[in-house]
Amino acid sequence: MRLLVTIALLLTYGEVWAQADSFHVWNKWCSRKDTLLLFYGGNNTIQVYCKNHKPGDLKLKSLDKTLRIGQPEISGDTLSVLAMPYPGKSKIMRLVILGARNNKILKTLTFTSDSIPAPEARLGSIQKDESFKKTILSQTKLRVIFPNSLYSYPYTIRQYTFKSRTNKGEANLVVNSFMLNTPVLTAINETPDGGVIEFTNIRATCPECATRTLTDLKLKIKTFVADTAPKKTERKQ
Repeated sequence: MRLLVTIALLLTYGEVWAQADSFHVWNKWCSRKDTLLLFYGGNNTIQVYCKNHKPGDLKLKSLDKTLRIGQPEISGDTLSVLAMPYPGKSKIMRLVILGARNNKILKTLTFTSDSIPAPEARLGSIQKDESFKKTILSQTKLRVIFPNSLYSYPYTIRQYTFKSRTNKGEANLVVNSFMLNTPVLTAINETPDGGVIEFTNIRATCPECATRTLTDLKLKIKTFVADTAPKKTERKQ
């Protein structure tokens, strides 16, 4: 009898654990989906997927005043809710997933919070303030990053001014896009090694936010030094 009871309990707890473990929860605007991180002063959307429950059968509830959530929305098999962290002295914020019919707690989650650094412009994948001309010319666009942060809200550059001193004179080009167009690429190609190219008046925006001006971006074109050392020749035996 005790054996049967033990087996029944193990099956029950195993089922509960399997249901809890089947939940996938993430912040849509965090670049790491396995990290329960919210950003104060930014945009946060908590999303929930569970293979064992339909999104309409679930509810979300904040357990702390440091976390406020909006009205849930359902898209396909995912439940989404806007989240506003107010961490104060504590960075811990708890959220529970409940059954919509019986208010039974199915899973408890603990979020942490972080601040958002000022956005910066970056030319393609170039991370340093200097690069070879060939590498610069291989880039196609300016993009917005949040340095040393996992925040990934989609800012887009709408306009910038390109400046450089080329072999044919000064270049001063206004571009209404985030792309490096043909005149800009031509000016970069005509800028001598050791010269500096500049992207100024960089205007960026994001969904439901005002346009903002980013800090100027300057890149030095590294001087290419060819290998002129004589090659060793093998002596014939």
